[in-house]
Amino acid sequence: MIARIARVAALLPLLGAAAHAQDGEVLPAYRAVYEVEYKGRNVGRSEHSLRFDAERGAHVFASHTTVKGLLRLANPNPAIEESAFAVDGASLKPLAYRYEDGSRRGDDNYELAFDWERGVALARAADGEREIALADGVLDRGSLQVQLMLDLEAGRTPGRYRLADEDSVDEYECAASGTEAVRTALGPLDTVVYVQRREGSSRETWLWLAPSLGHLPVRIEQRRDGETRTALVLESVAGLGGR
Repeated sequence: MIARIARVAALLPLLGAAAHAQDGEVLPAYRAVYEVEYKGRNVGRSEHSLRFDAERGAHVFASHTTVKGLLRLANPNPAIEESAFAVDGASLKPLAYRYEDGSRRGDDNYELAFDWERGVALARAADGEREIALADGVLDRGSLQVQLMLDLEAGRTPGRYRLADEDSVDEYECAASGTEAVRTALGPLDTVVYVQRREGSSRETWLWLAPSLGHLPVRIEQRRDGETRTALVLESVAGLGGR
């Protein structure tokens, strides 16, 4: 279950007005903390950040998710996702991605190294290495949602996105589902609601995004067959106009 939590946690990068604190930095840094719920129970905490790494010349989105209680017996380590990417005009170009599932053995851990000159991503996982063919616009789990936020901030209508993981490139649809006022630890916030789904999958990710916080997700739900399994609920945010 921590793998599902961590993959939801990857859905939280956010963009606002451009900033240029360092050469090459065009996205604002932030830190957000979320409560993790599983079937309505508080089971952990997830911290997400976006920063600019001057040495790599790339923006880096990272999430660290820890669970407690009985879940911690099977998953004693934090689940970690890290995505490094470059900004290319209105698009993002992933450079490297890694995922650690938080378990003792790390059977679901994997890494991606993007080689855009050759048009492939090298995937390294427990079952070996493989090359995945790329095309323009392909993203990873971290840069996927950064691209979504970038599009919303620029007034573009989100649509279909292609995502590379450890096995293949899949297409995800992002559809609008109205607006809603959400109660948060920061007070009530107006949000726009979007639903992400992969064709042929029974899983959906629901996002409540606050325009007043640069379209930061203030609530995210992972649903399967219409049932909410995992939710992330915003507790605090530093940067991006957080209170």
